[in-house]
Amino acid sequence: MHMNFPIGISDFEEIVQGDYYFIDKTLLIKEIMDDGAKIILLTRPRRFGKTLNLSMLYYFLSEDYYNKVDQNLFEGLSISKEIEFCKKHQGQYPVIFISFKDIKEDTFTKAYAGIVVLISALYEKHRYLLEGDLLSESQKNIFTTILNQKADEANIKVSIQNLAEYLTKKFKQFPIILIDEYDTPIQQAYLKEYYGDMISLMRGILGSALKDNKPNERFLEKAIITGITRIGQESIFSGLNNFEVYSVLEEKYGQYFGFIEEEVLKLIDDSQQTLELAPIKEWYNGYQIDKYTLYNPWSIIKCLKNKGTLEWYWVNTSSNDLIAELLTDADIIIKLQFEQLLQGEIIERPISKNFIFPEIKKSEEALWSLLLYAGYLKVLSTQRTEYQMLAQLAVPNREIRFVYNKIIAQWFTIKSSMDSYRKFIESLLSGDVSAFKHQLSNYIIQTGSYFDFNKHTPEEVFHIFILGLVVGLKDEYIIQFNRESGIGRLDVIFLPKNNKRQGILIEFKTGENPDLLLTRAEEALEQIKNKHYLGTFKQHNVRFILAIGLAFCGKQLELAHENISI
Repeated sequence: MHMNFPIGISDFEEIVQGDYYFIDKTLLIKEIMDDGAKIILLTRPRRFGKTLNLSMLYYFLSEDYYNKVDQNLFEGLSISKEIEFCKKHQGQYPVIFISFKDIKEDTFTKAYAGIVVLISALYEKHRYLLEGDLLSESQKNIFTTILNQKADEANIKVSIQNLAEYLTKKFKQFPIILIDEYDTPIQQAYLKEYYGDMISLMRGILGSALKDNKPNERFLEKAIITGITRIGQESIFSGLNNFEVYSVLEEKYGQYFGFIEEEVLKLIDDSQQTLELAPIKEWYNGYQIDKYTLYNPWSIIKCLKNKGTLEWYWVNTSSNDLIAELLTDADIIIKLQFEQLLQGEIIERPISKNFIFPEIKKSEEALWSLLLYAGYLKVLSTQRTEYQMLAQLAVPNREIRFVYNKIIAQWFTIKSSMDSYRKFIESLLSGDVSAFKHQLSNYIIQTGSYFDFNKHTPEEVFHIFILGLVVGLKDEYIIQFNRESGIGRLDVIFLPKNNKRQGILIEFKTGENPDLLLTRAEEALEQIKNKHYLGTFKQHNVRFILAIGLAFCGKQLELAHENISI
């Protein structure tokens, strides 16, 4: 059976009329309309169906669309079984629908021009409002300047509010406002350093459209807004009445963005592909929204389109530069926490429901929050303390782990080459200790200023290099660090997944006298043997171990090693 997969198509009408495969999420419409909140912000990672779901809402609710076409796009879908609901709501509202998802410009001037074009196109759809005497002459003049992309910024800021007022007059019905990816221009503005200007503009547009600004007058039935984060700065959403935010921290609407497992199984079955679920789950599952565990919808569709080929589909749909920059600039404590995450561990860190871009390099809470809301982490549980929210965080799946691995590998290739990094990894894999020492010495000399050794203890610096080893060796080894073993604590143990391969133990010491480094390295090696660290390998039937004692003093190092059979 040939299936038409809607790759990159987010227009609901095009999907239905083009006979594309569609996972039925139409009951979202009923939940939204039954929600008592007047203004709803839904935050989800990119490519999780936000635009498609808003498009679906538009085609269901829009009176303008409903009156123009004969075909009912929702016939046979789940929502059509809600007969009374459909009678009450389908095609009953004027709808304003605008998406900011493509506003990704390098300067504020270009971004502003793009938004003017968007609002001009929105007014073009409602050009009929110029007919007759519904609008005053001055209103018609402003309407025309917006159509012709000649309006000043003050009129652009109130353009959606004014359009809502005009539609209320025309249809004797308050409109529904749908705003897609409201924070895309704001994130881009942060990256390109025109954040203040964009915040001011978007605060004007959204604030005027969503607030009840005039006494005893309102021009809004309901507003649904989507984005990745809730921007908390400068009152974008403050002062709004009856406003609710549903993020990955809330169960409500959890099943409507991303695919639940039964939907993925049905997709595989309907496509008549004989695919194992386990590897697909390992790569693309793991997004946790309370009781719902979700698959990345973009990656699933691309995977099935490519006959089950497992690739990094979602992570390549846009730049990961911001994530790379944040992790590279993060302090040593955060780097060490990523060491745990990449080992499949769960960490507990503070997060915030509100997000402010300028704080992400200053605030640990902002960093973890962005990684969570943008889809690079999953939350397993949260608890509220007196002054912050703590979340149990983990890496969702193999596809996301790839992003982190790539970023960390880049740390080791900034002052050298990928070939050099590969030699660093292979020297340890092959047990070539002299090559390992040579490569490690080179890294300390070449990247010392990059990692700013003067700020950190030698132990912290060493752990940065261990992160590089975790990335390079994790396919072959289970890597543990600072774990109880025998009667002491070891620093790093590399337990081979194939017990025929050599195991590796690294214990390190620091010293203040460069002349005594070899002595300190030999002490570390003796500690490995004296404290029975080798017992871990016996338990796993690993017979051959490379034991390395490392000693650091500034950028100098010495090592002692021994090949041990047990």
